[in-house]
Amino acid sequence: MGGMGYMAWQSMGKVTADQVGCFAHALQPQTVVLLDVSEPRFNDEQARSLKRYLDQLYNSLDFNERLSVVTTAEDQISSVPKARFHVCGQATSAAELEAVNAEGASAGFLAKQKQRLYEKVFAPAIAAVLSPDAASRQRYQSPILEMVKGIRHFQPLRPGDRLIVVSDLIQNSDSVQFCRTQNDMPPFSVFSKRPVYGRLKPDSMEGIDVELLMIQRHGYGQGEFSYCYSEEELSRFWRDYFSANGVDKPSLIRIRHGYVEG
Repeated sequence: MGGMGYMAWQSMGKVTADQVGCFAHALQPQTVVLLDVSEPRFNDEQARSLKRYLDQLYNSLDFNERLSVVTTAEDQISSVPKARFHVCGQATSAAELEAVNAEGASAGFLAKQKQRLYEKVFAPAIAAVLSPDAASRQRYQSPILEMVKGIRHFQPLRPGDRLIVVSDLIQNSDSVQFCRTQNDMPPFSVFSKRPVYGRLKPDSMEGIDVELLMIQRHGYGQGEFSYCYSEEELSRFWRDYFSANGVDKPSLIRIRHGYVEG
């Protein structure tokens, strides 16, 4: 495929997309999804709601918009978060292709190409990240603060790009344990003055759109969640965190039992 693409470029002066539908030489808007796969995981109904949301996200991508999915799986936790996979939004008209010096095609052909990319690449990759992995050794850490910092530093996010965080928002790492350790999650105005936050603070996120998909849990204020008392306490912390780092009105969607609620 790569050789054929190169030959086409040489002989016709036209470029071709790579195997995940991207034209890397052209301007690429970015959407990064940070998916928390730590335990306890989402239930089956929540997983179905997530899949519907992600399918809609795929279908709404602009042409050549790069969608990258980063997870909290063991091999993803590092100072340089790497995407589990990425795909790009597909053209819907010949004019879009011609604008990046690619060969034009009919709307019907482009629709079939988009569906093929969904079936061959996107759907299997999403199924893999939403399925429980019993073999994974990283099952309990949820280093959301660390990974947001890493994504912001190493992903080429620009104003107008998007970061989508899918998590119960219960931070759990060697640095901070929300809900599990007393006083680890005070109001953000207090947390931001602590030395640990100096190590976790991300680069400015001004101009970046942020959406939080909050996986609802039962039992706030009890058992392992003894030190956070409500869903609202968690959501307020994260809204304040993103606002303090330059995000204009971060949005939050609650993923309850079998449906998505704004």
